[in-house]
Amino acid sequence: GHGRLMLPGTMERTLGRRLPEAIAVVADAYDLPGSLPDLVAEYDRLRLEALRGNVRPMPGALEIVEWGRERGLKLALATSSLRTHADLSLAEAGLAGLFDAEVTGAEVERGKPEPDIFLLAAERSGVEPIACAVLEDAPAGLAAAAAAGMAPVWVPNANTRDLAPPVAVAARCDDLFAARAWLSERLFSNW
Repeated sequence: GHGRLMLPGTMERTLGRRLPEAIAVVADAYDLPGSLPDLVAEYDRLRLEALRGNVRPMPGALEIVEWGRERGLKLALATSSLRTHADLSLAEAGLAGLFDAEVTGAEVERGKPEPDIFLLAAERSGVEPIACAVLEDAPAGLAAAAAAGMAPVWVPNANTRDLAPPVAVAARCDDLFAARAWLSERLFSNW
């Protein structure tokens, strides 16, 4: 709502980051007026409006979550989003209540690409980081997963498909159906 043209590379630098860090990148790039808390509040309001009635899960999201639950895997959601945004998105996508643990960006000191959010999710799930695979669509999230000592699995979306992962990934999967197949091969090949 500030009448600025999109600058190349700005969006990419916000992907996967917590809202205050993302807004700071945008405010600096576009020299936006107003305090950071005011800009965050404005974005929060606009984002909730935009999400309502418009959330579509990534193809295969419900299927991979149900598959994991059927097999007794511990499933955690670690999102940089605000709690209100996460709750609305989960409800609209039909994924509410399906995770063993949920962590949002406001619950950690440092956001992605730091590992804090994934380490807290593992702790809440009762799983050692080394035993965790992280399905990520944003470069900052891949870096965070690697920093946490977890296996970063790159599942890019339409906005991140052409970006280069900042770390070595355990796998690149074109969608969540492919990610499920990758996990199944590694976890259940001896069954």
